[in-house]
Amino acid sequence: MHPIHPMLVHFPIALLSAAVFFDLLGGKWRPEECRIASLYTLVLGFAGAAVSVVSGAMAEDAAEHGGVPERAIEIHEMLGFAAFWVFAGLLGLRLATGLGWIREQRVVSLLLGIAGVVVMLIASYYGGSLVYDYGAGVAGYPTKAP
Repeated sequence: MHPIHPMLVHFPIALLSAAVFFDLLGGKWRPEECRIASLYTLVLGFAGAAVSVVSGAMAEDAAEHGGVPERAIEIHEMLGFAAFWVFAGLLGLRLATGLGWIREQRVVSLLLGIAGVVVMLIASYYGGSLVYDYGAGVAGYPTKAP
């Protein structure tokens, strides 16, 4: 199978990080425009994250068969799922606020977004380790012993 997962993950990483950046920027400059930009990038980033989760699940079998230690894959997967659900919560909060179901919780949104970005970046680090340390998805790359 073609290693599409590493090609896809860059989009949600960039978009979800930008969504949080727009939220931070909106505290000091053009809050309404930044809030709208944040929501759009959050929706697109979350859609990309969903596709990345699916492609990552498909890539997991190939990585395990390629000799990558299961523990290294599981750490990356666990962190990726955690980031996915943090951003799902953030998106749910933003949509509930936008629909008027709850009052805007700016501080909660910011903290949730920052936590999501931190977890996502740690997951990205471990994903890079799968490729650069263990050769996941790299043809002919000798894998490390666990």
